[in-house]
Amino acid sequence: MASDDFASMTVPQLKELLKEKGLTVGGKKAELVARLVESSGAVVKKPIKKAAGSELVVGELPFFLAIKEGGLGDVEIDKWKAASYGMAAFMFIMLIIGLNSMSWYSASFEETEDGFLGPITISMDVGVGLSEMEMKVSGFMDWGMVAPLDECDEAGMSEDGISCSALSTAGTINSIFIILSLVSIIVLLIFSTGRGFGGFSTGVLDEKSGLIEKMSWLIAVASINLGTLLYGMIVGFQSHFGEPYEEGLGGMWWTMFLFSLLFAAIVYNERIQALISSVKNRN
Repeated sequence: MASDDFASMTVPQLKELLKEKGLTVGGKKAELVARLVESSGAVVKKPIKKAAGSELVVGELPFFLAIKEGGLGDVEIDKWKAASYGMAAFMFIMLIIGLNSMSWYSASFEETEDGFLGPITISMDVGVGLSEMEMKVSGFMDWGMVAPLDECDEAGMSEDGISCSALSTAGTINSIFIILSLVSIIVLLIFSTGRGFGGFSTGVLDEKSGLIEKMSWLIAVASINLGTLLYGMIVGFQSHFGEPYEEGLGGMWWTMFLFSLLFAAIVYNERIQALISSVKNRN
């Protein structure tokens, strides 16, 4: 549908079409039209001149084809949407790192013992991943080991007062949510890139494009936020190593927690701004 067709529709008609596409229905008519134009891939606002001098109307060229035809100067880019996709790509990398990180939870202790040549300081550092735990001891003799969390008891760690059950459960749950978020981000990037080159422009995928993007964003954002929060709730309020360890949520958890909130804030900036405005108006 051309942008002129959207402009000729009434506000109720525009809102109904937005609902069908799973898009936000708030705003003035111009904003509704712009939202529909954007969702259909109509991103070029200026006519492009061919080399021969004839004018080519490309009001509905897909994003990347529009850039190819007229350059960046003839394409109107939604900064927040661009930021959302950029953040999605960044989170994809962070999630891959998170799956392999050994710093979701950490514990350490240090003690001094008498040796033949004087006092010896022995320290132990423990890094906990989503499925494994790494222990490093330094002092008189350096050594280390890696053990699966679900085999903690078999490795004899429970005899030292170490409890891995909650860490293992939280790691499994978080891994599932991370994978869900990864899959959703992949779908988003492939679908959006394809539409940018003119793909998925016919049939059911085109008709449901708004809903596909809406659900993909929701799963991508909600999964990583929920997984991170659940991990913190399961393991963050109890001791897993006991005395004399100092323990707590690790650097990976805090990093993922902050970035997942930032991810949500960028993707849903319009709703957050609308909520803030609503609260201000009530006050």
